[in-house]
Amino acid sequence: MKLNQKIGFTLTAAVLAVSMLSATAGAAGAASGNKQAPLPANTAEKVIVTNPTIITKLNSTSVAPLVVEAEKRYFYAMGGGKGGSESFELNGRQYRYLSDDIGTRAKLMDYLKQSYTEQAAAFFVDKYFITHEGRLAQLDADTGNILEFGKATAKMLSMTPTQRVYKLCVPYPEHRQGPEYITVKFEKVGDYWRVATAPHSIF
Repeated sequence: MKLNQKIGFTLTAAVLAVSMLSATAGAAGAASGNKQAPLPANTAEKVIVTNPTIITKLNSTSVAPLVVEAEKRYFYAMGGGKGGSESFELNGRQYRYLSDDIGTRAKLMDYLKQSYTEQAAAFFVDKYFITHEGRLAQLDADTGNILEFGKATAKMLSMTPTQRVYKLCVPYPEHRQGPEYITVKFEKVGDYWRVATAPHSIF
């Protein structure tokens, strides 16, 4: 083989080798890119809540069920419990006793602490209820709220392993007016999350 033919053969082989390496590197890069495709933004793991009093994982999908349960317990207490309780007058004001299931401070606290921290529940109980002749009582007045907490959306404002703060966007029925924005604190008590904001500050 002549010298110029040998040089031409060598250059051709080198070009082919470089081309194959480039193709291989490109394929590897594409494969690597597929593996590292980012997840959609603001994706929250769906937490299935079957019992809102035993939520162990709190995120934007499990906040609403806990708040709805807290709302239910707040209005049950504010409504006097099962209803039809005996009433009395004290210092010119009309009071009613709470039903037997929540008729003492200890019973009402136990009921509320299924959704609230002890501090939040105590702040509420001490503000709205009195003990009269050994029974828990409250002013004889009804209260209500038409906000739809079951349809609320939640945005996390801060978090630690045992404390969270969320801003709730709570609509009115049929969107009669703009939603209310309510900031709520949460705290992990033992294994379960509880509302750490006093109920009358939310509802």
